[in-house]
Amino acid sequence: MAKKRRKQKPKKPHVFLRLMVGAALIAGFGLLLFIFFNPWVWRLDLKKELEKSKLATTVYDRGNQPVVNLYAKTRLWVSSENIPETLKNAFIATEDNRFMKHKGIDVRGILRALYQDVKAGKKVQGGSTITQQLVKNVFLTHQKRFTRKIWEMAYALRIEQQYSKEKILEFYLNSIYLGHGSWGVDAASQVYFGKSVSELTTAECAMIAGLAKSPEFYSPYRHPEAALKRRNLVLKLMRQHGYLTKADYQAALQEPLETLEKPGTAYTGAYFVDYILETLKEELSLTDDELRSGGYKIYTTMDRRVQQAAEGAFVELAEAGPDRYGVMQPQGALVAMDPHSGEILAVVGGRRYSSAQTNRSFQIYRQPGSAVKPFVFAAALENGYTPQTRLEDKPLEIWVNDQVWRPQNYDNQYRGWVTLQEALEESINTIAIQLVQQLGVSTVFEMAERMGLKSLVREGTKNDMGLAPLALGGLTRGVTLLELTASYGAFANDGVYHRPYGVQRVYDAKGRLVYQNKPEQKEVLRPEIARTLTAMMAGVIERGTGIRAKPVINAAGKTGTSNRNTNGWFIGYNSNILAGVWIGNDQASEPLVANGISLGSGTAAAIWGEFLRKSGRDEAEFQSNSTGR
Repeated sequence: MAKKRRKQKPKKPHVFLRLMVGAALIAGFGLLLFIFFNPWVWRLDLKKELEKSKLATTVYDRGNQPVVNLYAKTRLWVSSENIPETLKNAFIATEDNRFMKHKGIDVRGILRALYQDVKAGKKVQGGSTITQQLVKNVFLTHQKRFTRKIWEMAYALRIEQQYSKEKILEFYLNSIYLGHGSWGVDAASQVYFGKSVSELTTAECAMIAGLAKSPEFYSPYRHPEAALKRRNLVLKLMRQHGYLTKADYQAALQEPLETLEKPGTAYTGAYFVDYILETLKEELSLTDDELRSGGYKIYTTMDRRVQQAAEGAFVELAEAGPDRYGVMQPQGALVAMDPHSGEILAVVGGRRYSSAQTNRSFQIYRQPGSAVKPFVFAAALENGYTPQTRLEDKPLEIWVNDQVWRPQNYDNQYRGWVTLQEALEESINTIAIQLVQQLGVSTVFEMAERMGLKSLVREGTKNDMGLAPLALGGLTRGVTLLELTASYGAFANDGVYHRPYGVQRVYDAKGRLVYQNKPEQKEVLRPEIARTLTAMMAGVIERGTGIRAKPVINAAGKTGTSNRNTNGWFIGYNSNILAGVWIGNDQASEPLVANGISLGSGTAAAIWGEFLRKSGRDEAEFQSNSTGR
């Protein structure tokens, strides 16, 4: 018979482990006692703390002069009796449906959120009450730390003992950030609907309550579809929790999402500041609210005169008649840089500033058209071609995916044998395509990517499928104006590319340095090739497709018009400044036409020339070892 095995007794935890667990429990209990019986916690003055809790972040230009104070430009206090019950109920239904029942901490809500997180395998639901959110907004930071959570709970319990639910809700609704510079529900009502909070409809109350989760993502100006879905979800929650009758719920659902057209106030450098904030939110891992109201001092590279010139060029363009530029109905953008350092001097993201608009200087990707041809010609020069190399401008037939492609020149003419200098000046498509054929798609692609065009897609780089994208700028994704402009920096700077940047350094409210830019540069072209390209592109302005940029002298640049005339570009530079201009419609497929007049890269070149003259940086000389012709 086999011997019966004795059941092994479970091993007891190691004594050291038991001591550690015990010590942790004692420490945690001691921390709770310290917090809950800390006399400072028990002497809270919410109104006083709320008034001093937010400090304006200040943005400075390159001369250390203030550009703007970002906080509390739109902050209005409204008493509880003037806040509609519908709006209060919308926030309660959405953010904390047990607000009237708990004592500051909702254990049931925490457990429910934990269950949903475990079920989803990620963080999907928060367990914080309205009181806890108020504490976080007024007293604490948004850093996700265990000790902060303990303090948050302690404050919440004390606030619930010291203030009525009605008063807590009043503080909360006046302290929450709701997007586009608005703090509090009355400010948000003014920003989005142009009226007092007491005049809001049920649907409008639901939209404002829906912003609390993410003011930027649910902004009706930036993401109207997401805002509408979020509003309808809030209405659904209000119906579920008994705050709306079925008839009121159905009526509110049918109400269209109608807001003011243009929120925000323009000031010199507003588009530049937008770019800075987007950059720093990522670099410092901060929300828009934390960055604007954290008392930071942000020192930038903005040149005020250059910025004013950039904005002025678009103002004049919007008002000009056909004899000068053509009436400018489409949108536009401009970026100016120091080619020798990568410092961004000016940013314009549209014809007229609105905080709700997309900043077209860096947030949209468009086809650059012939503005990519300098990279094709740079690859040719690197492989032994010269400005005097001759190729035949002639009809071409190229088979791509069993279909014949017959590329055309912009004027539907063929010039016979031409030099590369002439081909670049006149932006001849057939010559650029032949160069890509002879060099190989991957060679040209590598050149463009090396020079800073990181948003290119490697699709079709091993065969003729890549000819159109690289020779004519029909890139799969497109490029941003900032990216394309910076890539020309190597031409202007003897082959050295500088990563563009707009922030020099940032200090927090206590004067501590929290961010310092580290300039990045690399040599991407031999100096003699960069100088030769510069001389060749000087001919584009002197007698080629960029002639409307004159009378700016000693400058070089390249035009670009994408397929079906949907985007117009001009990127140009002298030894003092590098700047890029884009014009186009927000609907990417619409052609550039205003009052029956077709616009394009010539208009972009005219804007560029006007800007350069106003900037005071149009006087320059090139030091080139090569001649164009």
